[in-house]
Amino acid sequence: MFRKNAQKIQEKVLDIKAGMKGNVKFDSPINLKISGKFEGALETKGHLFIGETADVSAKIIKGENIVISGRVKGDIICTGRLEISPPASVIGNIRTPILVVHAGSKLKGHCEVSAEDKISKVKAPRQSFKFKKKKK
Repeated sequence: MFRKNAQKIQEKVLDIKAGMKGNVKFDSPINLKISGKFEGALETKGHLFIGETADVSAKIIKGENIVISGRVKGDIICTGRLEISPPASVIGNIRTPILVVHAGSKLKGHCEVSAEDKISKVKAPRQSFKFKKKKK
């Protein structure tokens, strides 16, 4: 059964090389690759690939499995695996159960790696850590 579902997802591949603005939501699994410029909000099921030449500025990106190699500015909610590969540059808050950041990638933002089944909102609580000096 897994192979049948994997084949269905592989058949639905959308490669966006042009510029695009707006809110995009896919209700069924799809392999989506963004190679151009994108502005807006993005919600996918299946696999999302943000290529090396991509420039994404999104209020929020939601997806199941996401691989980023390009530039992304915006919050990311991933329910599966999020992978950031060079020469990626990511600015935004991240919430995911699995995070892989490869050497040579840039990441600026709050990261919450949680094994929760349902990840719904990015709420990045500000935390400051103060180290106390030991008294002699």
